[in-house]
Amino acid sequence: MQQNGRTTSHSHSQRSQYFQMLGISLVICRNKEGKWLAAKEAGDRGWWLPGGLVDPPENFFQAAIRETVEEAGIDVELKGILRMEYNIKGENYQRMKVVFYAEPKDENQKPKSIPDYESDEARWVTLEELLKLKGEKPGWRAPELYEWGKYIEEGGPIYPLSILDHEGSRVKVDKQKN
Repeated sequence: MQQNGRTTSHSHSQRSQYFQMLGISLVICRNKEGKWLAAKEAGDRGWWLPGGLVDPPENFFQAAIRETVEEAGIDVELKGILRMEYNIKGENYQRMKVVFYAEPKDENQKPKSIPDYESDEARWVTLEELLKLKGEKPGWRAPELYEWGKYIEEGGPIYPLSILDHEGSRVKVDKQKN
């Protein structure tokens, strides 16, 4: 079959046009003291950042806010996007992860201290304190919180929330300053 000047072995209509998608929202949150929000995952999985799966019909933004409350007990305002990552596996499966930058809505709100199925506790930590937690049991689940904290402290860009929008949304200038 000839398609766009190329010969293909099967017609486009014979392939599945649908993907199963797993959406993940992660939140890097910093308070006015310059401390980072770390959550100690349940089941000795280690210290990490708030985040988790998007539960349809919610979107990535809603999932980020919900996961931060569930895992860390903090209400946040999303301020920007650090990165969007995707991975296509096989013919019809894809993962998409959005890493948000956020700040607490209330600087006096205390992080979670009562364990549940989501997490054991949460804390505001400096990057130095986070490095100490890495050496204590259970350690880190993964290095993202430290890496993104360092990235932001070194002046890495925070992109406007408007770079992720619903298909068909109107184009607008985001006047938000990071």
